[in-house]
Amino acid sequence: MINTEWYSIRALTLPATAVALLITFFIVWLILRVQFSKKWSEVYADAIFTFLIVWKLSLLVTDFKAVVNNPMSLLYFNGGTIGVYLGVIVVSLQIWRKRHNLQFEKQDIIPCSWAIILTQSIYQMIVVLLNDNTTSSEIITLVVLSVLTIIILWKLAAMKQALLLYTVGYLIVALFQTLGIWQTTVGVSVVLLCLGLAIQYERINVGGKE
Repeated sequence: MINTEWYSIRALTLPATAVALLITFFIVWLILRVQFSKKWSEVYADAIFTFLIVWKLSLLVTDFKAVVNNPMSLLYFNGGTIGVYLGVIVVSLQIWRKRHNLQFEKQDIIPCSWAIILTQSIYQMIVVLLNDNTTSSEIITLVVLSVLTIIILWKLAAMKQALLLYTVGYLIVALFQTLGIWQTTVGVSVVLLCLGLAIQYERINVGGKE
């Protein structure tokens, strides 16, 4: 999806994609808080905090000279696409490093799947609502991802199958969107898929094959 709208929050002007991201983080955190143990909403909150910090500070990587000339630019700008990837990768590594402390058991795979899938799905839906893209791409995104998400969360408990199905479904949806499969969210989806599969593989290795 292409960002077509900007929103002002006092002195700060944000693209619709950034607003959608913040709203998504809150909604998913709330769902995890209500649906599962407090542990998982806290893990998610830590991941959000890490992502936002890396995303903002990534401007030091993408435009170091601008930050040196005007340090306040860190408050108003971010590292863009590179920053998003850096944020997702750092969060993935953070969760992977903490995997033993988190002690992923069979019942813990479900909140992990929910967090990964809902973050992507809700974000896509809010981006559609906040922006003005082609009607066909918006309808396809809303209908396909909402139905796919409901089916996955309702029927599939296995993390591997759930993430694979969602990622494939989203790749198909992306083909109908303006930027196609080359948009940042597709790359993020693949990274999160790898994280989910790694967690599943680690759990099987530690706990034994089901």
